[in-house]
Amino acid sequence: MSIVLALVVVVAEAPAQAQQAETRIGIDADSSGNTDTALGTIDDCVVVGEGETHEVDIFIQDVTNLLAWEAVLKFEPGVIEIVDEDVHLFMAANEGSDVQDVSGELPDTDGRYWVQAFDAADPVAPDSGSGVLARVTVKGVGPGVSDLSLPVSDLDGDDNPDEGPLLRDVNVNSIGDVNGDTLFDGPITDARIAVDASCGNEGDGIDALTVAVAVAGLVASLAVGGLAATWAIRRRPNPTG
Repeated sequence: MSIVLALVVVVAEAPAQAQQAETRIGIDADSSGNTDTALGTIDDCVVVGEGETHEVDIFIQDVTNLLAWEAVLKFEPGVIEIVDEDVHLFMAANEGSDVQDVSGELPDTDGRYWVQAFDAADPVAPDSGSGVLARVTVKGVGPGVSDLSLPVSDLDGDDNPDEGPLLRDVNVNSIGDVNGDTLFDGPITDARIAVDASCGNEGDGIDALTVAVAVAGLVASLAVGGLAATWAIRRRPNPTG
């Protein structure tokens, strides 16, 4: 067999290179089983009692070179409130990380809590893989069921999104932005917290790799971003513009 033919055979028999997985974000209603850099079962709803506290996770899957992120955590203020959060998990896993928490003040009782963080390490220490972006502590304040979501919102009604999840990589590119508005357009998983009530469709949760998702996609052309993105832009301008 000639060398050329042998090479052709080797190439033909070699397995196709796996396609890079799509980045996903979402909320796990129960932090149990999750670590900084690994996800267990993703639960869509848990039941807590009034006055009790409970930890939920904002998670990310299959991201590459994450340097900064932000999102609004939306909830029902008559049912729960946000009393604590920790962003020093997935982003702090790399040696040399210097994670800065620029989230909103706590406790939050108005139904919209800004969660924001960036890694100010020098040299840079971006993060890749899957894990917990933020562990959020909620407290039951009244009976009922509260959705937990990371929405893309048009606050001024002009048909353009004003805020939503934003992920920046080490080159200040927006991760998961398909339509050019800088916001994350990939799959987003919501969750719920039931306070002295039933979830309605309780289940055992689903594996993190097969999590059901809702794709947020709004066609717009709008430059948006909060403190985390502003820091990243000023620190590392995109050479491509």
